[in-house]
Amino acid sequence: MLRPALLRPAFFLLSVALLLASASRAQEAAQPTVSTAPAAAQLQTEVSIERKLLALDLVAYRESSAKELAAREGVSRSMQRLDQALGGDALALGTLESLFGELTLARAAASIEAAEMDWQLRRLQERMRRISFLEGEIGGKALRETGIAGRWVVQIAPTNQAGLFLLQLSGTSVSGTYTIQGESSGSVRGTLTGNRLQVELIDTAGVVQSTFTGTFDATNQRIIGTWLATELAAGRPAQGAWIAGRGTGPEERQEQP
Repeated sequence: MLRPALLRPAFFLLSVALLLASASRAQEAAQPTVSTAPAAAQLQTEVSIERKLLALDLVAYRESSAKELAAREGVSRSMQRLDQALGGDALALGTLESLFGELTLARAAASIEAAEMDWQLRRLQERMRRISFLEGEIGGKALRETGIAGRWVVQIAPTNQAGLFLLQLSGTSVSGTYTIQGESSGSVRGTLTGNRLQVELIDTAGVVQSTFTGTFDATNQRIIGTWLATELAAGRPAQGAWIAGRGTGPEERQEQP
């Protein structure tokens, strides 16, 4: 007859296997039916188009800049001719009026070309802002799809409890809040090093209740690991396994008709 001490590891492994299978089915059911891939592809297409338009805008700006430079050189030449005439001994009124008219026209042309170049610069700025915005959307979508920050639905073995983690990430520091159904709630603190997560669950009195360690799977948006109670309680397990995924938490399931 097998002793109870030999049965405990087998029961624990069976609990973990059942937990992983149950969580996998729950997570698959919670996955949205509409894929985000088309939206991401659309954003990539828009960025590609905007970059091609930016190249055309740069060509237009260079042409405008060259015209503005030529117009300013025309003003400079008109000024030189006027200065030479004013420095001579035989300056006629007709010559002065002609040179002043030429300078006025040169200045007007330079002003027009300067305004055109300014418009081209504003157009470049707007184009680059749009590209930056679209790339930010793509980057934000990638973070939302692969980052650890956000809402995690947790299942715990061998106690068969459900929970909810709301996590935030700053560098490698993890913080947030937790709720374990029918037991406790409080704050979360820990670290994420590579894909290795370790957090402590701290109750409202500031006492560390347990430590959860796991591996973060960014591709499948899943965390799998083990937990260890900090303080032992009579009749309760001191350690076990846990799994977390994106989905509907216990509070939402209770509210659903």
